[in-house]
Amino acid sequence: MQMTKKLLVVLVVTAMLLLVSVGCKKAPVSIDGEALYEQMSALGQFPEMARRSDSAVYDYYGIDPAECKQIVNYASADGLMTDEFLLVETNDPAYAEEVETMLKNQIAYQAETYREYMPEEYPKISNARIERNGCYVLVIIAQDVDALYRLYTDALK
Repeated sequence: MQMTKKLLVVLVVTAMLLLVSVGCKKAPVSIDGEALYEQMSALGQFPEMARRSDSAVYDYYGIDPAECKQIVNYASADGLMTDEFLLVETNDPAYAEEVETMLKNQIAYQAETYREYMPEEYPKISNARIERNGCYVLVIIAQDVDALYRLYTDALK
């Protein structure tokens, strides 16, 4: 009986270690952030957008490029508009959770700033879609977030 309990403990620990070591390496889907942005952009929901470099994303949001497989970020070329697309694919789900928290905090801060500074942009940023799925974290800020979000959910299938 004692040997059976030890064997069960060893099997459970081994299974847990195997699951942890897999991390995001064997994600059921792979999303090409650039291709997803192009699909979303083709819907005409974004104004003229400019791509942000990984270092600019680090400076703005604190997302470490060394912890990510890909970072694709486009923001309104007109700095007064809040429109944005950001897809981050991290190396592990724990960092994705951290990124999601950072993004939620920063966008909440931006929303409060825009409430006073440019109230016409406030409804857009206050309805930002921030979503984490495994190692992916997505931010969409646009007039019709739902139409753009559907493209993302289709990419996850």
